[in-house]
Amino acid sequence: MTFSLQIWGPILALVGVLIAAILGFYQWKRQYSNPNRAANAAARREAYEGLWQKLEDINLGLRSRRDRNPKLFNDLREVNAYFIRHSLYFEDEDQRSINEYIVAMGRLREVVFASGDSEVTSAFALTANPGFAARDKEILSAAEDVERLRKKIKKMVQRVAASE
Repeated sequence: MTFSLQIWGPILALVGVLIAAILGFYQWKRQYSNPNRAANAAARREAYEGLWQKLEDINLGLRSRRDRNPKLFNDLREVNAYFIRHSLYFEDEDQRSINEYIVAMGRLREVVFASGDSEVTSAFALTANPGFAARDKEILSAAEDVERLRKKIKKMVQRVAASE
């Protein structure tokens, strides 16, 4: 009886390893054997990463004090045009989140610079989160909205980058 347990333990472990290896190979073959699927996955990842870069450029641009009236409308239009040109790769609900994020960034900029609080505007211009220094509830609320939406979009982009 002890002898049979000594044999069956390693045999079961080997069978488990073989099943895992076969399933892994099957998944790899299914994903990469079709060149169109691999190309589509790469294009989708590239579209999401390009979108993220555009959103981060808008975020940094809104923090600049050089332009008293940022071109938020043009930035929003440019991101929407990018979204339309690459719409094959995006989920339909993503555009709503993207637009909400851009509008929230614009709102945050407005309330920060309208506050007249030099500590908050300096922190914002230096790309820090102005919420930590703000005493104004409107700034805190706007900063929280931006952070929440940014995290949502970041997760969306990371999910696509990791899954393909």
